[in-house]
Amino acid sequence: MKGPSKKTLFWLISGTIFLSLVTFLNALDSGSYKLDSKSSQLWAQSGDEEKIGMYVQLLDFNSSSQTLKARVWLRPPEKYAYSLDSSVQVLYDTAIDISASTINYNSEGNVGYWAANQYLRAIDVELDADNSQVKSLYNDKWFPFDRYSVALTGQIRFLVSGSGTENTKDDVWESLPIGIQPYTASLSGWSAEYKLDSFAGETVESTFSDGQYFTSDIILERTTLNKVLLLLLGLIFLSGGFSMLFLFRSIFLAHRPPSLSGLIWAGSTAFTMISTRTIIPGDPRIGVKFDLFIFYPSLVMCFISAGSMFYLWISKETWTPD
Repeated sequence: MKGPSKKTLFWLISGTIFLSLVTFLNALDSGSYKLDSKSSQLWAQSGDEEKIGMYVQLLDFNSSSQTLKARVWLRPPEKYAYSLDSSVQVLYDTAIDISASTINYNSEGNVGYWAANQYLRAIDVELDADNSQVKSLYNDKWFPFDRYSVALTGQIRFLVSGSGTENTKDDVWESLPIGIQPYTASLSGWSAEYKLDSFAGETVESTFSDGQYFTSDIILERTTLNKVLLLLLGLIFLSGGFSMLFLFRSIFLAHRPPSLSGLIWAGSTAFTMISTRTIIPGDPRIGVKFDLFIFYPSLVMCFISAGSMFYLWISKETWTPD
């Protein structure tokens, strides 16, 4: 019985490899947004009328300055506010205070205070990374293995009684537990994990149930897909550098003649590497560890090999195989 032809085997193997790569890449984390298990359990234990949902959309993270831009939506229970599509209408005077380097409350005077029946819209914040939840690699020089943590802390109160008088002694403020809710959008190139935190001398459970203040941490790290792509690019850079080195070795040992085509190959390889460096996912700054250990050495090997081959090409009038 005649077996499959070489042409058929070629396409079968090529198709299998292609489908395997597609399946593997789709299985990698390309950007996730999740709560840690303890935060999820605490949130599930309280009823909808006993807590405030906080939706946090991550807009941008600058790993060089370690600043996070985010947008926050708050969803109080129906007792305290009417929920609309993109905002809520508070039923009581509401005071919100969020610790941030810069903040836009989108309120009158940008003071974080809303009178009864006013609309509470999204709050834009810029937070500085404190890296309290990561022990190492919290610097972009470790790209793509760098990790960061950002604290999101604040307070939300409702003036349920006493707002009709100028005397503040009869004011009655109420607070509720606040928890981050899963959001549909993730930050491109990053995986984010949210976890409730506690103040000094308290537990996570007591801080959450007390409701006077909320504190949580956002832990950011590069996606697995980014790391795999960078590994592939690193292999390409190294193979380019070493291929030029081996080509120069063959010419130097007179195994191959010095030729213009070899010089063109070396030059195109070097400039292709430079162009590829500018499109690395995550846009790392110049001088990260990846550059120092992989990109720069590979590029130097290309230039040294090209220069050496050029010297042999113009200095040798005849070539004799060794």
